[in-house]
Amino acid sequence: MLFPQLFEQSVARTPDRSALVHLNEGEELTYAELRTRAYAVANELHERGIDPGDRVAICMANRPEHVVTFIGTQLAGVVAVPFNFRLAASDVRYHLQDSEPDLFLFDAVSRESVAAVADDVDVDMVYVGADPPPFAESYDSFTDSPAERPDVSVDHDDPSVMLYSSGTTGDPKGIPLDHEATVDRWVINSLGQHYYLEETMIGVMPLYHTVGLHGILCGLLSMSGTYLCMSEFDPEIAVRAIEEYQVSALHEAPTIFANLLDSDAIEETDLSSVRAIGYSGAPMSQSIFDRTIEAFDLDHIANLYGTTEVYGTLAYIDLQDIRDPTVTGPANVGIETRVVEIESEDPADTVEPGTQGELIVNTESSVAFDGYWNKPEATKRAINEGWLYTGDAARLTEENRIVITGRVDDMIISGGENIHPTEVEDVLLTHPEVSDVGVVGHPDDEWGAIVVAFVERSGDVTEAELDQWCKDSDDLADYKRPREYRFVDELPRNPSGKIERYKLQPDGE
Repeated sequence: MLFPQLFEQSVARTPDRSALVHLNEGEELTYAELRTRAYAVANELHERGIDPGDRVAICMANRPEHVVTFIGTQLAGVVAVPFNFRLAASDVRYHLQDSEPDLFLFDAVSRESVAAVADDVDVDMVYVGADPPPFAESYDSFTDSPAERPDVSVDHDDPSVMLYSSGTTGDPKGIPLDHEATVDRWVINSLGQHYYLEETMIGVMPLYHTVGLHGILCGLLSMSGTYLCMSEFDPEIAVRAIEEYQVSALHEAPTIFANLLDSDAIEETDLSSVRAIGYSGAPMSQSIFDRTIEAFDLDHIANLYGTTEVYGTLAYIDLQDIRDPTVTGPANVGIETRVVEIESEDPADTVEPGTQGELIVNTESSVAFDGYWNKPEATKRAINEGWLYTGDAARLTEENRIVITGRVDDMIISGGENIHPTEVEDVLLTHPEVSDVGVVGHPDDEWGAIVVAFVERSGDVTEAELDQWCKDSDDLADYKRPREYRFVDELPRNPSGKIERYKLQPDGE
C-alpha cells in the first residue's frame, strides 16, 4: 500500500482528527478538510495538462499550502520537487533549469530570489500569498477546483518525489524516489524512532529534506498523526505547543533543541507528553545532548544518520548503555553498512573497529535511490558494485555501532544544511581586495558548524565590508555566509598549490 492509499485510510479512520495545525498562524485542518483541499490541487494540476509522471516544483516554507500541494501531487501521480526556500537567485535558476518542472509554486520567503531569475526560466509560476508578482498567477485557482477524488492510480515504481542534495562536489543533484521508497522511508524511520499511530509532532524540519518530508510528514499522515507545522521557527511558540497539543515525539536538528532548551517558556511547560526524541542534520554537542535528556526525562534517543540517497541508515541509542551524541547505529532494518578504507574502490576493503574510514551503504534497500537525475557520471562515481560511497568519515565501535567523524571531502554541515566551501570562496574572490580565500567549517554548539573564511587581502578591506559583500551577492544564500572572517598573510598549501583546509581547523597542525 502506497502513500495515497495510506492517507485515504487515515481520513477514513479519523476524519475529524486534526491533521494539520499551522502554529504561526493558527490555521487548523481536520483530515477530511485536508483531503478536500488536496483533491482540489490534484484536479487543478490535471486541468492544467500536468499528467502523472510530470514534475511540479515547490519552493515554500513549512506552511499548509506546501503540505496540501504535496499531497495533491501524490494523489495526481505527479512528481513533487521541493526546493530549499532559502536558495540564492542563481541557485533557483539552476534548480529550475535542471529539474525542468511543468509548474513552479513559491511563496514570500523565496519571492526576491525568484523575481531575480523569472525572465531566465521557461516555466509557469504560481505565487502563494497576497499580491502575486506580475510574472506569476495566484494560488487561488488551486482552492477553487473540484474537490473530487482524482481517477489516478500509482504503482510502486512510479516516481513520487525528486529531492536535491548538494553531494560531495558542490553541484546540486536531483534524486528521484519512487512511491515504494516514500513509504519505506517513513516506515524505517518509525521503527528506528518508535513512532506509532496518532503521534503529534512539530514540523520544523524542512519539507525539502527527506527527514521532514518522509520521516515526519508522510509518516504522520499515513498513521492518523497530527502535523504542527511552523513556517517560521519560534522557540517560545514551539515549547508552548508541546503542552497545548500534547506533542508525543520530536525530531529536530541539534540547533533547534538548543533553542528550545534556552526558551524562557521551558521551565513552566509540562513536557511529559514527549516520549520519543530524535535528532539529525548535524552533530549534537555533549552539553545539548545531556540537557535534552534531562529536560525530557529520556531513556532512549535516536541519532538519525542518513543521506538523501539512502535514508534512515542508522538511528537508535539506548541511554542505559551509551551517553555519547556522536554514536549512532547499528544499521536500521533492511539496511547494510560498512566502513571501508578511504579512497578504496573495493567495497570489501573494510577497516578494523576504531579505525577511521568511509561509510558506505548497500543500495539494494528499497529506501535507496537508483541514480541522480540526468547525471550518469555522478551516479557512476557515487555507486560502486551496488554500494553508495557517502563521503562521510566514520569509525566502527567494538559494539558494532558507528561514529560519524566528519566529511571525507570538505563539505560543511551547518544547521542541517550542506555548504560547499567553493560556493563561498567564489563569491569572496570577486571582491577586488581579496587575493585568495580558504573556507572551512568550525565546530559550534548551536549550529554543529559555522562557516569561517580565512582571507588573504590585497588591500585594507574589513570584516564588515566582506560580510556586506556576501549579503549583497545574488549567488550566495544567507545561511551560507561566513560567520567569521580571519585575515592571514598566507594560506597553507601543499606542494601542488592546493589549500590544506585541515590546517585551518582549530586543531590544525
